[in-house]
Amino acid sequence: MSFFNARVFIGTLLFLAFIVMLVTSVLLYSQQHDAVIALIHTLIGTAMILVVVWHLFKNSKPLFAYLNPLKKHTGKVSFAMPLAVLLVGYLLASPFFALPPAMQVYTWGQTLKAADKADQDKELKYVERVITPAKASGQTITLELKKGPYFMWPQYAFWLETLEGKFVQPLYVTEKIATNNFTNKVSKVNPDQIFNEHLLIGENAIGREALTGGEDAKSKDTRMRPESLPVFLHQLGVQASNGFYLPTDNKLVVDGFSGATMTDNFIYSIQLPTSLTGQYRIRFEINHSFDYNTYYSSDRFPDDPVYSGDGYTAQPSLIYQAIVDFDQPSKLQQMQLIGHGHHSGKDGDVRADLSNFTTALELVDRILISHSL
Repeated sequence: MSFFNARVFIGTLLFLAFIVMLVTSVLLYSQQHDAVIALIHTLIGTAMILVVVWHLFKNSKPLFAYLNPLKKHTGKVSFAMPLAVLLVGYLLASPFFALPPAMQVYTWGQTLKAADKADQDKELKYVERVITPAKASGQTITLELKKGPYFMWPQYAFWLETLEGKFVQPLYVTEKIATNNFTNKVSKVNPDQIFNEHLLIGENAIGREALTGGEDAKSKDTRMRPESLPVFLHQLGVQASNGFYLPTDNKLVVDGFSGATMTDNFIYSIQLPTSLTGQYRIRFEINHSFDYNTYYSSDRFPDDPVYSGDGYTAQPSLIYQAIVDFDQPSKLQQMQLIGHGHHSGKDGDVRADLSNFTTALELVDRILISHSL
């Protein structure tokens, strides 16, 4: 008696995959892009294709015999094959030549998405957080971040510096950066698990633990991520014993400038210790682990001990900037994307070329800043 029926397995798998594909297809067609739904759709679709290919391989002989136009099956003329070819040809040509009614279907989908976006804008919610350090007497800076479709579990930092680039103070830093507490579940002694990098996003510890069976304790104690936010970390200037620029003494936690990663839209306000005069610049740096693309692939820099070692920066950090004048009445302004950091944290320079970036450009929808007098 067989304990595994291939026909039942394939049939059940295809049926369940079809249900998931149907639901996710409707959601992607009628609503604004959702990264999680798109990922589920892609993964299930890939599994479905692999099963279909396996099924075709197992039944290749009867299939080719059926598709052979020279072989007589019933002696009757059949229009099934040419009709199928014409239908597929029409579907492929529709986007290029705007053929009806396919384009009407596309237009309807865009209308549904537009309506969904309008509903989302009406229901836009923000998490509010206010920090007032002890004995603070300076201006209050308010930062409003609206996340983009790929904003899930990023690391980021806001800070204040002079126009000449002299560091003044941090404004907000995610807790993992402030404490150097990266409990990456992919062990350093098991590099074969890097194949999971395309399926993992950010610091999703639960997903990694399920895949690896737990974390490597030694890796947790020694792991450093200088490539996470290199521009901010070099500006901060806290250097570890191995030469990496990282705050290893929890100083930022004590100073009250850090906190858990805010994963929703947020409005953050912090009062400066003392009043400032003149112009300063506020910078924001953000990085999302495992967001590999064609250029920033896992093997792009094989000889780099950070990028190809402990680091999973993939697309490097992005830098946003705005200039504030504390002598002038506050005006709401949007931070501008000005470049990116080094892919392995080698230095704190800002590089302007963004031509090789893809999804990282959609981590943030907008960042608005204002200040009190």
